[in-house]
Amino acid sequence: MKQIIDKMQTVLVFVVLFFVVATTLVAGESGSDPTTSQPKFNPWYLSAHPFGLLSMAELIKLPPADKRMFWKLTTGYQYDTNAILNAIGAPVPTTVAKMNDGRKMVNIIGSYIPYRSQDHDYTLNYAFFNSNHDELDDFNLTQNMVELAGRWNLTKRRTLRYSTVYQHLLLGKKIFDEALMTGPSLVYSNGHTHTTSIDLRYRKTDYRNVSIFATNSNRTGHNWSGAVTHSIQVTPKKLVRVGYSYDVDHARTDTWDGAGHKVSYETSYILPNDMLLNCYSEYYRKDYDGFYMSIGGQRHDSSYTSITTLTKYFNDKYGVSLRTLWSRNWSNVAAFDMSRAIHGILIDTRF
Repeated sequence: MKQIIDKMQTVLVFVVLFFVVATTLVAGESGSDPTTSQPKFNPWYLSAHPFGLLSMAELIKLPPADKRMFWKLTTGYQYDTNAILNAIGAPVPTTVAKMNDGRKMVNIIGSYIPYRSQDHDYTLNYAFFNSNHDELDDFNLTQNMVELAGRWNLTKRRTLRYSTVYQHLLLGKKIFDEALMTGPSLVYSNGHTHTTSIDLRYRKTDYRNVSIFATNSNRTGHNWSGAVTHSIQVTPKKLVRVGYSYDVDHARTDTWDGAGHKVSYETSYILPNDMLLNCYSEYYRKDYDGFYMSIGGQRHDSSYTSITTLTKYFNDKYGVSLRTLWSRNWSNVAAFDMSRAIHGILIDTRF
């Protein structure tokens, strides 16, 4: 009961913080100078689908102002050194041929803006992701997501966005999970080079048991999270983004209950000849509530992830990316102590 009360207090703090900051920012604008000149639009901007399995910021040309529908198709090949997320030092399951494998992938993202005005708009987004392994067919992924979002300009430099997302994920040919996520985002821009985003999210996930993960349904539950992200356009060709987030899980069994802290750092460079270098890294610490008999205590995990992407763009529609991901999770429970690397080449087309 005490753990539930603590989680409710955390959620309350998130909500109060969001509205206090929102009110302060809006009130604070009354003293700003309305004649302050705005910077010219850079012909490039950073864009990423926020709910993808492995979404990264990208650099694409601004679309025409009157365009209401956008499509992006990405295909490629990836090599995963730990496709089954096997723990370090643990034997590979007898039912699995190998732990490293290659896979072909396709990602389709579409956006439609049914209504847009100067002060607000509504957007319907759709994302499809599919991966097909060379050997590990049971680890193929098929993901469908639909997002409905609204955006309102509260003042000249403050924007409120509210988003609701539904996700359906297949592992192999079986349902792995269904999820519903919703929450607001408040974005503040100083009109020059600094932008701050405050995000609150509630996520309800229904996990299903599958042959590979027989107790997967124990993770069913909900998650509250809050995040602050600050972006700095250091120069017209360099952008830096730092972030902090805190999340709380309440699952069907207390072995999956817990709270986590994440800090992240990202830098993007526009290089000559329409090229982009993007470097992202994050550190995540999570403390679980459940008691593990194997260690005689509670589980504690720390993970570090880095992703580097180099992209070459050809006119406004085509791009080729080389991407590498490295992840290391340290855990006092041996089954969750693991490392992973994913290397790939991606080709995308925009319509």
